[in-house]
Amino acid sequence: MGSKKTLNTFYSFSAQAIQSTDSITSPATFIGNLDNVGAQVIFTGTQTGTLNVQVSNDNTNFSSLTFNPLLTQPTGSNLSYVINLNQLPFPYLQFYYTNASGSGTLTVSIFGKDVN
Repeated sequence: MGSKKTLNTFYSFSAQAIQSTDSITSPATFIGNLDNVGAQVIFTGTQTGTLNVQVSNDNTNFSSLTFNPLLTQPTGSNLSYVINLNQLPFPYLQFYYTNASGSGTLTVSIFGKDVN
């Protein structure tokens, strides 16, 4: 019987302060050995902006994933949701947030496991 590979809960952003027109990028996380990654996103405060989930093959050039339906974005009040990143064919994952107005905090945590 083999062992299951996991990524214990990792905070890409941990109550990251957001204000004005900040743009922030999380550290890249290696997810190459994982089949399923779940992200939990929590906005608190009055910020309005855009969160992008980005992936890369080389850990240098990141591109944003396209979601259908689109990810819910903060519009001036508290917001939380989860993102199912099932079987991503990319080894690196990061998050990028651009604030348009308002202030608050952003928390993004991820957990991953293989299907073994």
